[in-house]
Amino acid sequence: MRTPPDVLGGDFAAPTHCGIAPAASTRLPMDLPRTILSGFALATSWTWCIGMFAPILIGSLMGWPGIVLFAVPNVVGCALFGYLRSAERSRGETRDHAAMFSFFSAATVAFQVFFAGWLWGPMLADAYRLTLGEGTALAAGGIFAAAVLLAALPRGFVWLAAAGAFPLSLATFALLPWNSLHAVAAHGEWPAEGMYLVLPTIVFGFALSPNLDLTFHRARQEVPAGARPTNFAVFGVAFASMLALTVAYGAMQGGLNNPAVRAHMALQLTLTSALHLSELRVARIAPSARLVLGVGAGLVGLATALEIPSRETYLRYLGLYGLLFPAYALLALRAGGRPSPWQWVVLLASCGAVTPLLDQGFNDRPTAWTPLAFVIPVVAILLATRRRAATVAHAAAA
Repeated sequence: MRTPPDVLGGDFAAPTHCGIAPAASTRLPMDLPRTILSGFALATSWTWCIGMFAPILIGSLMGWPGIVLFAVPNVVGCALFGYLRSAERSRGETRDHAAMFSFFSAATVAFQVFFAGWLWGPMLADAYRLTLGEGTALAAGGIFAAAVLLAALPRGFVWLAAAGAFPLSLATFALLPWNSLHAVAAHGEWPAEGMYLVLPTIVFGFALSPNLDLTFHRARQEVPAGARPTNFAVFGVAFASMLALTVAYGAMQGGLNNPAVRAHMALQLTLTSALHLSELRVARIAPSARLVLGVGAGLVGLATALEIPSRETYLRYLGLYGLLFPAYALLALRAGGRPSPWQWVVLLASCGAVTPLLDQGFNDRPTAWTPLAFVIPVVAILLATRRRAATVAHAAAA
């Protein structure tokens, strides 16, 4: 009997012949320890500067109802990822869409690097009598350098480290100043209807963006054939606890400056970046492209932290996960394979056309035009792929 692949790192996966996995009857079910550790590692891979800060920002804009509307599609969309696709389908997706999946990982690393520089640059500058630029470079560069060093290790060790990071972050609950906790307001800066104007974008983004995450695909592919992907159920519970942690320290006086919170955030930023850099190392793209994306991610994150460190820049990074990435995920699902050049044109043109609407909606306040940032790309992609979808349906019927 073959040894089942190691769910904590592809370096230890059982070999296959000609890319064909062993039959289901020769695979052992996913045991409980591996299920839990894989779920914990997935929680770390998705607990990054969105989950650790966006609930605070959304709460300030929309109040606690906005946090709920952010959290539900985020947790459910990610957890369902593992249940809505087989390991074989996931392998096909990572092959057919390797370039975009790799860009997703690079953008995610850049986002973490930017966030570290923006959040901690001023603090380090004050603490060590540095210029603001030096403090920003130290914070951003430190996270990226640590991530690169970790990513150079075998993937199995990186995933084990990510799994171990979850209980350490969970321990942050015990170190919070609970006596300074205050209630999250029911309303924020935006009028009440603003929340519903951006709701389609939020649901669209968090329901589909996980489809491009190479760490999610890795975890799905390494579930033994015939076993249920219960590691994604573990992930859902674990990640929900991380969002609860964010809401808790966001509702405390000086919560973001608490040493335990800073340690939690540094740990998660580093390991998220390391996991994505580790996946980039083996992505199905040219070695030169891997190098360009990996190094470029660090440089872009540092440059944006130095030149445009602001809430607006944070929201513009976030916009990638509310527009471009979910739009591509929809295109990939509809196309059933690699998008054609014409479909790429439709994707980029429709996303480019509505980017000003999305930017205004989140960086100023939503208007009646804001939902078009969701509607126009979706309609354009559905029209661009209708022939392919009809062909697939006809073939299935035949």
